Amino acid sequence: MVSPTLPSSYDTIENYTSDLCSFLDTPLVRQITGGIHVNDALIQNGWQALPQEWTEWWSAWPDYRLAQQDLVDGIDEEAEPASRLVQQQPRLAASRPESLTTWLSTLKSLALPRTQRPGPAVALPKVLTAHMGPKKMSEVSSGAAYIHDVCQRRGIRRIVDMGSGQGYLSISLAYLFRGLQCLAIDGSESQVAGSRAVAISLGIPEHRLEQIVHWIDGAPSLASRIQDWADGESCMLVGLHACGSLSEHMIRYFATVPCIEALAVVGCCYNHVVPRSPSCPAGFPISAALRERNVVLSATALMAGCQAPNNWKRPGRGCDQEGESVFGKRRLHRAILEKLLHDKGIEVSRQDGKRPVWGIRKQDTASFAKFARRSMDCLKIAHDRVPAADLMAYEERYKDCEGQIAILWTLSVLCCKVVESLIALDRYWFLKEQGAKGVDIVPIFDFKISPRNLMMVAEKAGPGLP
Repeated sequence: MVSPTLPSSYDTIENYTSDLCSFLDTPLVRQITGGIHVNDALIQNGWQALPQEWTEWWSAWPDYRLAQQDLVDGIDEEAEPASRLVQQQPRLAASRPESLTTWLSTLKSLALPRTQRPGPAVALPKVLTAHMGPKKMSEVSSGAAYIHDVCQRRGIRRIVDMGSGQGYLSISLAYLFRGLQCLAIDGSESQVAGSRAVAISLGIPEHRLEQIVHWIDGAPSLASRIQDWADGESCMLVGLHACGSLSEHMIRYFATVPCIEALAVVGCCYNHVVPRSPSCPAGFPISAALRERNVVLSATALMAGCQAPNNWKRPGRGCDQEGESVFGKRRLHRAILEKLLHDKGIEVSRQDGKRPVWGIRKQDTASFAKFARRSMDCLKIAHDRVPAADLMAYEERYKDCEGQIAILWTLSVLCCKVVESLIALDRYWFLKEQGAKGVDIVPIFDFKISPRNLMMVAEKAGPGLP
């Protein structure tokens, strides 16, 4: 029986699901993944809401970026027991609060393993890799090999590539494996036009690679189009980076379209996942298993699921208080301006309940005044509503809070792997509830190259099942 590789402390997926859901529903995790948004940290006293022994310990570090790195190392699958920061700050590293160490260990123990599962890879010729970066080459090489193996085992000759984008996967499959026919579907006319041009330049005939523009939203019209194209043959539905709810649409097509007998999809861009609501009853979570637990992920949690802090550049040995982080300044300035606008009763209009885009450029972080004026222009707030003296006063009052804001943001990002694990489990349980066979969550790519590396795979009953 096929089953996902679970964290080492679990032997049943039921217990794992229960513990993961419970952890994500704890007050601290709720707080850092949306209860107090980092932009509202100064308004809602986000730093003061954290355990005091944690904040006192972080405040003792000479540079907050070292404290951030200690947190990030705490969830790294491959990190050595002793962090490299021990050499730089041995006394501080040794005095980390036990409760923080326990929390980080729990966070790490609840994440689905991301270490790439051993498997074949296809050697891609230069004509295919000419416009690919190293990341895309690695993904297509591993993905195409896995897909081809399933097709060989199941006797499948037709592949549907949803969200095909520039056609890297579908073009490679059609070029490498002459016995396969591919249908590439994407909602972007320009992407499909570019993909068609590449296919023509490679001499791939249209009967082996048909490329169409079609919006993918779960509608029956696309299901009918696929059925007609399949012409009575079995198909495999694939997607190497199915953004947001696209993965869920694909999973539902797999479950409901008769000709689709196998599925392989890698999700990404979880911030575009649509939560379940009265206006979207088919939204996340899609499985009965998680709906019965009343699982909810905030917009902040979904955004956290897109992050990969273990792939961030590490601070160098020369990192000290004089060094400045542009990103850290941007976060601090945003929080200060949110506080100032809040205190003055100036409301910022939202679109569909979402925070507006402030249009900040790198050069706008040179000073808080420059940041604030640029932001106010983007938000259409007259400058005379916030005098320059107020900008200077607020900057002076909160100038030492950069490290606090940065660590608050880092705490939310640390939840990336458990959030992604929960989303993967939701899709796993939905497929199981639909009667799918061979349901698995495969770490298909090298995590250090492609952090979104969890491939959801499933098949329908038939020949060739392992």
